[in-house]
Amino acid sequence: MISARRLGSLSACSLLLLGLAVGVAGCGGSAGPSKESSGSSDASGLVVAAGHGWTDKGVDGPMPAPGSCHTRYTSSHEPLPDPACTPGAIDGAVTPATLSQTVCRKGGYTSSVRPPVGITDKAKAQIMAAYGIPASESSKYELDHLVPLADGGASDIRNLWPEPNTFASGKPSASSFVHNDKDQVEEDAFSALCAGTASLASIQRTMATDWTTGHYTGGSASDGN
Repeated sequence: MISARRLGSLSACSLLLLGLAVGVAGCGGSAGPSKESSGSSDASGLVVAAGHGWTDKGVDGPMPAPGSCHTRYTSSHEPLPDPACTPGAIDGAVTPATLSQTVCRKGGYTSSVRPPVGITDKAKAQIMAAYGIPASESSKYELDHLVPLADGGASDIRNLWPEPNTFASGKPSASSFVHNDKDQVEEDAFSALCAGTASLASIQRTMATDWTTGHYTGGSASDGN
């Protein structure tokens, strides 16, 4: 998850084609080129990003054209990303065998693989444009990792989307780390993963497919997979 931050003005990117693997800099944002051939797919169809999904030149992955992506909503009004634009991408370094050295290690993990703000701010501008969201609405959204970093998600464009900071459940959290209903599911999923009550693959599939079907409470897990 990447918290919402100040957004500058968007560049015109009307000539980009959906699915064309170009860098964010190709939109005039200079966030760096993505790698056209970066990433592969695992058995479940999730993209396995190259490295952590970013380099000092920017985030990897194909940038969709402005206005080509559309947020979906469940019957309970919870937001889901466009699967054609945001199918989910994972970090190949995080596996069941490496959990204790990566996401579940003492002292924390995500800060060591999260891109710098200078990179993510520029990526957020272009991804918001892809989803047809005006720059003036930036503060209402966070640039979210569909598959959370804490569950082995990558910072590839294919795992990033503008998530509304809303509580459709009507149950706002007092936690400073929870800004929407998905954040709470993420926290619970991480606890279940490191407690050994939910598998890495199952959590990743649930988050990528429909995070609202994940229910992780009290160290137990149920996610429809």
